[in-house]
Amino acid sequence: MMRSENWRFGASEWIMFIISTTAIFLSAILLMLSAMIVFLARQTLSLFSKMKTEPLPAAGVTVLILVLITLVYWFMIPIHWENESATISVFVDEGESFRSVTRKLSDAGLEFNRPLFTLTSKLFKVDRRLHVGQYDFEKGSTLSDIMRKLAKGEVSLFEVTIPEGIGYKEIAGILQARAGVDSLGFTRAVTDTSFIRTLNLDVKNLEGYLFPNTYNIYWGAEPEKIVKLMVEELNRELVDSLRQRVSEIGLTLFQVITFASLVESEARIAEERPLISAVYHNRLKRGMLLQCDPTVIYALEPMNRPLLLKDLEYNSPYNTYIHPGLPPGPINNPGRASILATLYPANVDYLYFVARGDGSHVFSSSLEKHNEAIREIKKSRDKG
Repeated sequence: MMRSENWRFGASEWIMFIISTTAIFLSAILLMLSAMIVFLARQTLSLFSKMKTEPLPAAGVTVLILVLITLVYWFMIPIHWENESATISVFVDEGESFRSVTRKLSDAGLEFNRPLFTLTSKLFKVDRRLHVGQYDFEKGSTLSDIMRKLAKGEVSLFEVTIPEGIGYKEIAGILQARAGVDSLGFTRAVTDTSFIRTLNLDVKNLEGYLFPNTYNIYWGAEPEKIVKLMVEELNRELVDSLRQRVSEIGLTLFQVITFASLVESEARIAEERPLISAVYHNRLKRGMLLQCDPTVIYALEPMNRPLLLKDLEYNSPYNTYIHPGLPPGPINNPGRASILATLYPANVDYLYFVARGDGSHVFSSSLEKHNEAIREIKKSRDKG
């Protein structure tokens, strides 16, 4: 009886097996490609031979060549650029026709086939969905590049800086002037309690929650989106450690923002923010009136004159000369520095401060020293 033998491949046998299998596979691919090339070559030769006797194929080839030339012109050849600048900007107004936009491109110094461009826009229905805004085109762009930008609404972003310490009405004016945002729509969003609740806030308006920063905004962006963006920026700034600090000093977040708006309104020098904060903290602890002039100004807004002594008697919940504690809400939108100063006041016993007139203040721990500082500043001004 014959015994069967167990065959096992060694390393060299496996290598030879893999190489030979790969070679067979690649050969099969090459044969298929060769066959396709031969087939296409024969079809091409046949087409050109028929052109001499049959007019229809010849016309078809002519059309094909014209289409290829058009595609090359459309996708590969940069537009003739007569403008001296490397970038041109075209603004699309609300309801503007594509024909008008095409004219603007031509007037800006771009030379191209306007009828072809307009016809293509109609074929792809681009002329029906133009987005409002500014479009920037760079030298070397092709017609397809321009059409793509217009079709996708790739409008340019505008850099808008919102400074610290201004109110939401002023912010609305800045956004309208620099990015075409509807100012009325913005103020409505800021005061719309239904919209505010969608931001997980329970306040009457968003004064104080519109974080001052530099934002990149599309021209004519929806006001609600801008408001949401600014509130979200504040939430990002208020990291967990800062929110924990809010609890440690015995205030709510709303009170901290309100407090910070007072610091923001008084501070002109960065180093003085913690000192001003300390004065207000100390006065609150002692049950003293805050006597913050900007709260009176906020109550009397708009006011284009110096604050008078009689104004300090104006009966408003924002008037901290007659109502104890913090005002009922923020009087502006404070920045990060004023929020930090509110959370971390200086360790001093000051209860008063008076402005020197150059942006700085004199701080005092007693009314006697405070009055003395006022007299010294007055003397200095009289001499000047």
